[in-house]
Amino acid sequence: MKPIMSKYLTILAGNPRGGEKTWESLYKYVIDHLNSDLAICTGDKWVSDVSLFEKADFKWIFNEPEDWYEYYENNFKGNWKEFFEMGKDTGLYNSGNIHFAIKDIILKNYFEELKKYEFIIYTRFDQFYTDYHINVNDEDADNIWIPEGENYHGIGDRHAIIPNKYIEEFLSICDYVDSKESIINPPDYLNCETAYLRFLTNNGLIENVKRYERLQFTSATKKDKTNWRVPKYKVYMMKNLLIKYPDEFIDSVKNSLKDNKFSYFFQEPILCITYFYLSIRRIFGKTIKS
Repeated sequence: MKPIMSKYLTILAGNPRGGEKTWESLYKYVIDHLNSDLAICTGDKWVSDVSLFEKADFKWIFNEPEDWYEYYENNFKGNWKEFFEMGKDTGLYNSGNIHFAIKDIILKNYFEELKKYEFIIYTRFDQFYTDYHINVNDEDADNIWIPEGENYHGIGDRHAIIPNKYIEEFLSICDYVDSKESIINPPDYLNCETAYLRFLTNNGLIENVKRYERLQFTSATKKDKTNWRVPKYKVYMMKNLLIKYPDEFIDSVKNSLKDNKFSYFFQEPILCITYFYLSIRRIFGKTIKS
């Protein structure tokens, strides 16, 4: 850990996907830039000899169940099952259930550690950062900050900056899932993002949510396992690095280029080349369709 207590704790939750190139972007643009402490929270079957396990200040390793619904059966007695069954074809049933349970594990086992920091950056292993992460100013310290985009009829759930005073409510999504409120007037399409929005609305945290320009995209390697979207696009000249959502990548690099186009090209030339290629491809795709 750093000699001086950090303002931030960055938590990577889930399976260690994305690979070393992705994690190098995390170190450069988030951890080192913000002088943030780093916690990784993952299942015991994912522990391996990668840089994350050397870099992390905290290693929160849990016994991963073969069936994640066993976790809910052992810890909750309400209508969680009915809730998840409403999202069988949307990613909620086989992906959201894992992400929600990990938040519950962190809340129940590491809450006292979280309280030592001003802000928690709650994110995933597979986020590739294209530029320097925002640093929350004192005047904005009462807000929960979430990158723009990737809403899918709800609100993006892959990354958030949460002030200390809201972190307990933010992590308590399993309590909401298990409550009667979660199944009242559900949307026609209940996915992770709509569930996240309904949860934040139910506990009032949505009033404190603000958005900022996206500077990260979801990456993968060819060996990464996924419970939902399979990546098809690659970052050129970066061996084994794939893009899961092209629009997310394009928005991130576009935002990075906004104020310093010339210098950013030299900062991240490979990302820029891939950006121009995908942008042109998207334009031609729209032209052909029309």
